[in-house]
Amino acid sequence: MRSENTACSPILGSANELVCVNGIWRQAKQDSSVDYSDGQEEESILRETLEGAADLSWNSAEFGPPYSSWAQEYHLSPLRANLLRGLHLPEGIRVLEVGAGCGAVTRFLGDQGFQVDAVEGSTSRAALARARCADLDNVRIISADFHQLHLPDAGYDLVLFVGVLEYAQRFAPDGLSSRDAVIRMLANATTALAPDGKIIIAIENRLGAKYLAGWPEDHLGTSWSGVAGYPAGAAAKSGIRTFDQAEWKSIFGEMGLQHRSFFPLPDYKLPEAFVSDRGYLAPGANAIWGRYVSVNRTPASPPSTPARFQQNALYRAGLLPSCADSFGIVAARSDESLEGVMPHDWIVFSVKSEAVDKGLCIEAGSSTAGRFPASSPDDPSIILPPGEPIYQYWLRCAVTGVNEEDLSKVLAGHLAIAARSGLRAPGWCLLVNDTGELVPQSFPWPSGCDSAPAADDRSWEESVLDGFFEFAAADLEFNVRIGPWDAPGGLKQQTLQRLSDPPASLADPGKKDSFAAIYWAAGAAFSEEQKSTVQLSQKGKEILTFFLPRSARSDMLLRFDPLDHDIGGNSVTVQLESMRLYPADDSVGVDLMPVFKNDGASSCNQLQIRPSESGVILAIAGNDPWVVVDPAFLGMPPDLTLVKVEAHLDWGSKD
Repeated sequence: MRSENTACSPILGSANELVCVNGIWRQAKQDSSVDYSDGQEEESILRETLEGAADLSWNSAEFGPPYSSWAQEYHLSPLRANLLRGLHLPEGIRVLEVGAGCGAVTRFLGDQGFQVDAVEGSTSRAALARARCADLDNVRIISADFHQLHLPDAGYDLVLFVGVLEYAQRFAPDGLSSRDAVIRMLANATTALAPDGKIIIAIENRLGAKYLAGWPEDHLGTSWSGVAGYPAGAAAKSGIRTFDQAEWKSIFGEMGLQHRSFFPLPDYKLPEAFVSDRGYLAPGANAIWGRYVSVNRTPASPPSTPARFQQNALYRAGLLPSCADSFGIVAARSDESLEGVMPHDWIVFSVKSEAVDKGLCIEAGSSTAGRFPASSPDDPSIILPPGEPIYQYWLRCAVTGVNEEDLSKVLAGHLAIAARSGLRAPGWCLLVNDTGELVPQSFPWPSGCDSAPAADDRSWEESVLDGFFEFAAADLEFNVRIGPWDAPGGLKQQTLQRLSDPPASLADPGKKDSFAAIYWAAGAAFSEEQKSTVQLSQKGKEILTFFLPRSARSDMLLRFDPLDHDIGGNSVTVQLESMRLYPADDSVGVDLMPVFKNDGASSCNQLQIRPSESGVILAIAGNDPWVVVDPAFLGMPPDLTLVKVEAHLDWGSKD
């Protein structure tokens, strides 16, 4: 039976004889469909789910977890759309999606108002894609073999291959090699592009970090097949092949195409984060790739190997572009066509509905973060404290041959300091610096890592440890000197016991960690929400660097707190040798010392300032010392964006 909804025919109809049957377009003389399926039972469940849904949109709450199988999750999860949400795609574009599957990405494209031709070779999957997009007049489902279609010249602004090109050889009609089959599909797509059109590809990386650790290849379920280059045998005969970074560069070079890459994490199938090819070294990026680590998508069990430790090491060495588990690629005829396609260095997507919560992102080239998607240009900036996620650091310690006793000291030491400092944050929010010391600020994950506040220190300590063991359990098994972490007397219990009765080497009850801070405010109402903190050693010379968000401006007052703990009635002095304020795009900075030397400080508390030969002496006389600085005293232009304050202190000065 033919559908009545044939008014809006596919763009493909201009070059092909298509008919519409039950809302699905196909070639009038179509011989057969592509044999690809998740099985009748899975597709039957998907059909019932789609037909029974009141809301078919890409982020419909009806398609959220839990899922009964991997197929259900892959075809229904709103996370699928995150593959494209990090890219700037103009309004109203014409899209050709090759290999639409059951319509998860198709639905997202349609919900953006794009004109979409979605080609799916499997008849049964095309019917499911039609069910997913049944209420969208701007989406046409075409059930056809891509190789049998004629593509209209310059008919599309975007051609999409999501999880398709790894199968290029399997479905190539005339026995081409995998590489040549990919090139032919891309060449056909290029002829269909408008002059400034783009091709988007999502595919696994042959040399992904998890594959280098021996985890099974996603399509074949066997280890090392891709790393070995798919040599002769069952893997080669399957017609499935992925490519590494250098191979893609070679393919695009041969075709005369320019390209940029991005890295959906943990992979393109269910992305929870996005990192651009220029953003993997941006502030906070190590926290992003450190949290969204490799996942196994096959029934086969990964071998016992410290895979997440190895991934951590590769990415820390700057090899994320080479060793990410998945590639996202945007290709075009010219570099100009790729301008602005990736406006963010990285994004953490919210796992909740946009109406309830937002993700986190950093714009390309920025030093501070914001919410994603932004609700207005005036949304406040978010400081990204520098540091490595504590779980990554603990894992690095764990795989280097330490025993339970030594590792429990490391874990308990950090937790004790965090508790004393009032930093009772979820584990993924905790950071350490380059020397392994706890950073006094937590990473601002959306929803605070989705954890409810702990009722007490012991509950919090257990939740942080449980989070670490969930993340690192498989890698911990690799270290024979660490037994089962949750066994009686095991690592978890040893750590908790140290926290219950800490030895002197772990926590000195008379010692309190010290911090310095910079506050900023439009008036005198300084608050904890507008504060940048740095830990103090209070020994010899030290350099303090305070990073500020874009909301800090030169027409605001700054407050410097040199020391934040009770000095017990004693007087403490420190020499401030220099202090510089750095506006955006200014590597020289502005000298703040004239403010201190010439009475430019508008007010002080529990602090006396007196000149010295090498700067000024700050005489601290209480537990809340501070001095307020007005940048206008230095004649700075108003509304400059401030990004950093750097102070040089000398605790051993005799002045």
